[in-house]
Amino acid sequence: MKYPLYQLAVYLLVLGIYTSCSTKKSESTILDEEKFKLTKIDSFQVDNFTRISILDYSPEEKIYLGYAINEDDILEISEKGQILKRVHKKGDGPGNYGNWNPIGLGFGPTEQRIVELPFAVFSYDKNYEVINEHRIMSPLPIRANAPLGRPPFYQLADTTYLLVGPSNYLTATLLIHNQEGKDTLQNFYQLNMQTGSVKSVIPYEDNSIYNSTENIYQELMGKSFFADRASNEFAVVHNLDTEILIYDLPGLTLSRSIPIVHSEFLTYPPLPIGTSFSDERTIALNRLSARNQKLLNLGDKTYLLQYFTGVSQAEYDSRNSEEAPYIGRFDTNEQRILIFKNGKQIPHELSGIVGSLIISLPDSKILVQEPENSDLEEEFTRFSIYQLQTN
Repeated sequence: MKYPLYQLAVYLLVLGIYTSCSTKKSESTILDEEKFKLTKIDSFQVDNFTRISILDYSPEEKIYLGYAINEDDILEISEKGQILKRVHKKGDGPGNYGNWNPIGLGFGPTEQRIVELPFAVFSYDKNYEVINEHRIMSPLPIRANAPLGRPPFYQLADTTYLLVGPSNYLTATLLIHNQEGKDTLQNFYQLNMQTGSVKSVIPYEDNSIYNSTENIYQELMGKSFFADRASNEFAVVHNLDTEILIYDLPGLTLSRSIPIVHSEFLTYPPLPIGTSFSDERTIALNRLSARNQKLLNLGDKTYLLQYFTGVSQAEYDSRNSEEAPYIGRFDTNEQRILIFKNGKQIPHELSGIVGSLIISLPDSKILVQEPENSDLEEEFTRFSIYQLQTN
């Protein structure tokens, strides 16, 4: 089993707690439709002396945007896996973004490349000449070996907006040291790329599980999201939510929600603010609790949601004795995939896929990064393409 490529050095205190419960919703939220399956239809590898990650795909240019982890190079990659362009922008000097590694990387409008750093955002043209550069305030000075995701963008007339900030990619627990942090630091930061103005947007909804307690869900305050510019909507699901929240664009007001029915969702209670990061209860919560993991837009009003079912302490102990260290949230046997179409959930769940779900592609396809062979020092990174099909 292979675990995430990214190792983070983060400066923080953290908290949480746990006992068990399950979550269910009304069957009336489920759509009775044909069955779906995910089929592997293609694969490719990117040859590089060190591991690379892919963050985005441009259907207009038909290329992937990636990052070479050890070289700190931005990569443009063909659909067959060939590195077409290698750009080094780390370091001092005109057009460079300094000595921090990007935490976000993706395509922007009109063939732009967006590089998000902990304290700044750069937009480049396709020749990597700077178009815009804006400093942003960050409550969390994080260092990442490689980008953790892609910053979503949307537009109003001639103005481009980005949603930025470290809690886009990390659990917001890492930001929280007190009650004020719990109340205010869970948001996205909306950056106006023309003016550089930033404001906090999309707080937790009043009925959110995160607002139901004075305590916090340590390591379980992350989210997955996408901007659907075709329908002018923004979708987000938090780790412990039982609904997908849909906001309008560019206003970012809640327009509707889509209930989620998990077949198994074993969760644990939160811990008081101030609980030590090394507390056994904090560690147990991170190891055991269910969580929503990845939300993808497959187009044609079809969404995919991958989640981890959660495990009991006894299950964890048994599996850890056989495969130490056992990390349940990366165990495909404990992952499920839900499909939503036209705002309703398809009745049957799909099994987990070996590898990491990265991004959606045109024609209901998904890019998956395959696990690294831990026994060999490979000079390539493998990717698969799956397609959502009907039986």
